[in-house]
Amino acid sequence: MAEQRYPCAQCGAQLEYAPGTPHMKCPYCGFEEDVPVSESQIEELDFNLYVSQHLPPASLEPDRVLHCNQCGAEFTWPENKESGSCPFCGSNVVVPTDPQSRIEPKSVLPFAVDLKGARQKFKDWIGSRFWAPNNLKALALVENGLRGCYIPYWTYDSFTTTAYTGQRGIHYYVNETYTDSNGNTQTRQVRRTNWYPVSGVVFVEFDDVLVVASEHLPPRYAQAMNTWQLSNLAPYDSKYLSGFVAMRYDKGLEAGFEDAKRIMDPTIQNAIRRDIGGDEQMISSYSVQYDRLTFKHILLPIWSGAYRYGGKSWAYLVNGQTGEVRGEAPVSPWKVAIAIILGLLVVGTVIYFMQKN
Repeated sequence: MAEQRYPCAQCGAQLEYAPGTPHMKCPYCGFEEDVPVSESQIEELDFNLYVSQHLPPASLEPDRVLHCNQCGAEFTWPENKESGSCPFCGSNVVVPTDPQSRIEPKSVLPFAVDLKGARQKFKDWIGSRFWAPNNLKALALVENGLRGCYIPYWTYDSFTTTAYTGQRGIHYYVNETYTDSNGNTQTRQVRRTNWYPVSGVVFVEFDDVLVVASEHLPPRYAQAMNTWQLSNLAPYDSKYLSGFVAMRYDKGLEAGFEDAKRIMDPTIQNAIRRDIGGDEQMISSYSVQYDRLTFKHILLPIWSGAYRYGGKSWAYLVNGQTGEVRGEAPVSPWKVAIAIILGLLVVGTVIYFMQKN
């Protein structure tokens, strides 16, 4: 199996991509080599045409055996990884995608946040967790481990046409007579709603709906990242991967589109409700047609980390472009208990003075 390596022209060590710069750098002698700027365009591919012309493989390819040109060792290489390091000498390895069996990434968002910056982002984030135990910050930073990963994503563009049926609710008010607790007759206004049947068609265009294509990250964190600046995508070059782990997709193109539909659905429903108008809306049925459907396969940079607290492992992710942090932290039961007690005291005090007055 062919592999790509990038030896330093000065000392022979393996070059690594330097986050936030346009070049690769030797971690030993400091030699730098520019990553050439590609003239190729980042194109959107026709979804339906691709699906009709490319049958999915029956199963994922088995692990392959690679020969390390640096130390001579042979080792198995998992199918879901595109880059990593030799387990014996640690030299960087990038394995090109086989275009006959898998969709090649066409673009990559290079790392802009380096390891030091990612650790600082995590430090700031963990320090801002108000409900976390007081000793969490110190323990998490001691046990914290981070690795830089390029994660596969699908992006989908589509122009949607949605026919719907529903009901429009219009509010009106009537006077109602009632007897209060003192036996007196009072009058108040009560809101009622008239419902009218409606139907119509709405049009919504979507651009770059992001779907994470790897099952090797906590999906609720990876999918929730929303600060990506995809205008900075660069045409794919394996040099950006050197020194990082790069994952291959294990969620296919069509499965990813089903996720994209679920992401688009709330926006489509909101468009229907705006079109129905009135004071309230009820959607009875709707059918979506997806036209001009295109996609991209891209790699996005993420720092993946975990720490242990209270006998449990807590995962988190740092956006390798913007520094956005997604994860969870333990909650101190003492802080929660104190907050509840203080809240009850405040409520009790207010009730006491209201009754006294």
